[in-house]
Amino acid sequence: MDDVFSAIRISGYDSKLKNINNLHDALKFTGEIQQNNCLSFLDAKYVNTNGTITSTWYCKPTDTGLIMNYHALAPMKYKRAAVIGFVYRIYRACSDWSSFHDSIEKAKTVLLKNQYPPQFSDKCINDTITKIICDKVSEKNDCDKDKDEEKFQLFIQYRGKCSERYANDLRKTGVPIRTIFTLRKLRTVMPSLKEPVDDAMKSRLVYKLNCPRCKACYVGATSRHLQVRFGEHISRKKGAVAKHLATCGSMCRIEDMEILSATWQGEVHLFTMEALWIRQLKPSINVKDEYKSRELIIKI
Repeated sequence: MDDVFSAIRISGYDSKLKNINNLHDALKFTGEIQQNNCLSFLDAKYVNTNGTITSTWYCKPTDTGLIMNYHALAPMKYKRAAVIGFVYRIYRACSDWSSFHDSIEKAKTVLLKNQYPPQFSDKCINDTITKIICDKVSEKNDCDKDKDEEKFQLFIQYRGKCSERYANDLRKTGVPIRTIFTLRKLRTVMPSLKEPVDDAMKSRLVYKLNCPRCKACYVGATSRHLQVRFGEHISRKKGAVAKHLATCGSMCRIEDMEILSATWQGEVHLFTMEALWIRQLKPSINVKDEYKSRELIIKI
C-alpha cells in the first residue's frame, strides 16, 4: 500500500494517523493536509471550494517535462501513444471540461517542447477526445483487447521503416501474431559506470563447485549469496561436498565455484534450471536424485 486519499476531520487527524500506524509494526504512514484548500494526489490536484471538491491535472514542481522526442528512432505508434496517454491521464484527473481544456493546453506546450508538430499532436488529441465521448468506445476497446490477447507476441528490435514494413507484411499473411517493437536504450552502447557485483555477492543462481584435486564437481542452486552457500558447504561436515573434500584430502576455495546461470523468477524456475544442469553435467558429488524422475515437457 502506498498513497491513500481520504476525507478526515481536522480534529481527528492526529488520532486517525496514530491508529493506522499502530495496526502493524511495518506501517509507517505520514500525513499531508490541504494547503490553501488544495491537495495534490498522484496526477490530480484537488481543490476544496466551500465543501465542493474539484480536480485538475497536476505535475510535480520537479517534473522536467521530458518525454519521447518526436525525432527519436521509434515507431510512430509509440509517439502517438505518448500523446494519447496525455489525454487519458488528463481526462481521469479533471472533474470538469473547463479544467480539462486548460490541462490539455499545458500538455500541448510540453509536446511542443519535445518537438511534436502541432498538426500531429492536435489530430491525436482530437481523435482521442472523440473516442472518449463516444458511447461505444469501451465495448470496441474490450473486443480489440480480447482479440490481441489471443495472438502470439513477437518481439523485434525496432530498426526504422524496414521494421514497420516487416510487421505489415507479417500482418497481411493472416498469422495470429502481434508484433511488439523493442527500443534500444542508450545504455546498451555506453560503458556502465556502476561497479559490477562480485560473484560472491550474487544470489538466485545455479552454481558448480569443482574439486581442486580431482575432476569431481557438485551442482546446486541457492537463493542466497554465493559466499553464504559456500560457507554452508564447508561447515556441514556431513554434507556431500565436505565428505568428498575430506576423502580427497583437498581444500576448496570460493574461487572454485562457477556460476552456471541466474534468474529473477521464482524458486520453481531456479530448481528446474538446477535439475537441467545436473542432467547435463552429471556431477559425481551430487547425491540427491529428486529431479531424476521428472521430465521437462515443452508445449508449443
